Amino acid sequence: MNDLKFEIGQVLVCWSFLENTMREHLNRAGLQEQILKGPVISHWRTYIKATYPDRAHELLEPVEKVARVRNFLAHSSYSLHADPWTKGSAVIACAAPDGILHSFSIDDLRAACTEFSELVVKPIRLFVAS
Repeated sequence: MNDLKFEIGQVLVCWSFLENTMREHLNRAGLQEQILKGPVISHWRTYIKATYPDRAHELLEPVEKVARVRNFLAHSSYSLHADPWTKGSAVIACAAPDGILHSFSIDDLRAACTEFSELVVKPIRLFVAS
């Protein structure tokens, strides 16, 4: 169970790093005032859609995928379960607003962290090289 809790924490920390990367890009784009209020992800979506309209879906899809996992963990955790005698049995169940339960295993959480790390290491270039 502690391993599962650790991986949940890892996802939340990884999200913070990704959010910081988005915030840095938005600041460099001159949006310091706009991002003072509201979630950074909302400002990121707006910026990407306005700046890269033809590629917005392609650029936002990886972020939306990991944001979904993070949002479930941060806002709708429902239960934890682990059978100490069965490898890979630890899962967290999250209840969506519509009542549907979504389960994430330790492997799912580790995969999400890997995806977060890739997004932080290889963020999209927001500026044309001068």
